[in-house]
Amino acid sequence: MKKRLSCIFLSIIFLFVLTKADNGSQIVSLPEGITLIPHGYGHIEAGQIVSGNLKYEDISTNNNQYGISHVWTEDALVNLGLEVLYKKHLQLVFSLFSKLYFSYPQFFQKDRYTKNLRQDVFFDEVYAKYTRGNPDVAEFYGQIGYFKYKYNPDVRNLGEYLFRTQTYPAFIDNFFDFPMQRLLGLRAGAKLIKSLDIDLFFISQTVYPAMNWSLAGIINYDVANLNFIEIGAGIDFAHLFDVYTPNSFPADGGDPTNLHSDVNAYYLEPGDTTKHYYTFKGTKVMGRLSIDPKAFIKTNIFGENDLRLYAEACIVGLKNYPDSGYLGGSSLLTLVAPSYNKIAEKTPIVIGFNFPAFKILDVLNLEVEYFGAKYYNDFSYAINKGSAPVPNPSGINAWHTDPNAPKKSDIKWTVYAKRSFFNGHFAITGLIGRDHMRLPCAQYDLEYWNDLLVTDKDWWWVIKTSWMF
Repeated sequence: MKKRLSCIFLSIIFLFVLTKADNGSQIVSLPEGITLIPHGYGHIEAGQIVSGNLKYEDISTNNNQYGISHVWTEDALVNLGLEVLYKKHLQLVFSLFSKLYFSYPQFFQKDRYTKNLRQDVFFDEVYAKYTRGNPDVAEFYGQIGYFKYKYNPDVRNLGEYLFRTQTYPAFIDNFFDFPMQRLLGLRAGAKLIKSLDIDLFFISQTVYPAMNWSLAGIINYDVANLNFIEIGAGIDFAHLFDVYTPNSFPADGGDPTNLHSDVNAYYLEPGDTTKHYYTFKGTKVMGRLSIDPKAFIKTNIFGENDLRLYAEACIVGLKNYPDSGYLGGSSLLTLVAPSYNKIAEKTPIVIGFNFPAFKILDVLNLEVEYFGAKYYNDFSYAINKGSAPVPNPSGINAWHTDPNAPKKSDIKWTVYAKRSFFNGHFAITGLIGRDHMRLPCAQYDLEYWNDLLVTDKDWWWVIKTSWMF
């Protein structure tokens, strides 16, 4: 598979060479109305987890100590793609990227795949988009494929919760300098007047239970078209259309969306003989606000992003489940799914501000997030172990039964800075803070699905150089 993707990757490079000569003339003739636009991107980044934490089972030979420190991380990435425009209405995009990275952790005793430099090739985007209308009056578009999507133009690291979360358990996923998500499926949208955008989505889930279909919608409105106050709202009916049946995986419990297993079962009262079950299916609701006072400041000393203040919140699962239940045949009330019966504990909130950088930097940004879930931001129980919509494991503020486990901080924060050069073709980007970062593992079944920055003392830094055309 990797050899096939590598051949595709090299074919794109070869196509770049064929379509343009040094003087800008085309070497190959193109049908009338077709324009080819190659694009590329590359970066090298390095950083360090100054202080972090791992789960007990991952470091069980480390004398019951959870802390990690001074963990070095680095990677490099190259992205090449081709955009095809037909008569300015039909847009076809094909893009691949190849990533070079080092595995974390490295298992010195048992796994050779984690000890060396790794290189993988992935799809970045592949989609078709058709647009009609005038963006200054009304514009309509449809899109199908695998594409990047960002609805909040302000966030730099945290936020974008509607599509970067999973329901039950509520899990947040984010990566440095990629404040967006890749979606698989259909998008239909319209720009109704210059200040109002509406997007509708019918998308397939790419995280377990994979291939279920969700229905979502987002609206963004620039109030009075003043570039002063922008509001947005969205809703995502996650796993609305379940592609599985109880007979899909009979040996493993049937339908993973609505798993009927003792792993996610509870009873409402002592002696109850009817089992109730948690489910992955849920409804997410997002709202956001952005304020830019530069709309009323008559000076050109500020950069485009300076002084913007913004906030975003998302209820990750409207339905409340009881967080405690009775075990079968027992009168003992047992905690099953903490944070499932309070909206406030299922609602991440981020507030951000861009400090004045006076055009010296593209942006100098601070973001602070509050997420009051009583369990760790950990999806590994659903991915690797229990395959159930409950935290790992079921308990308050613990990865296991040890009372000395690291205490989860409800606060995340990051300081982000970026400076572009050569008309945007080269950039230096840096971040310091405590976010939801994870590191890749070359042995996929050992990959971490939990934050490595857990307590209020954990933090990391990273710096990246990038170039693009």
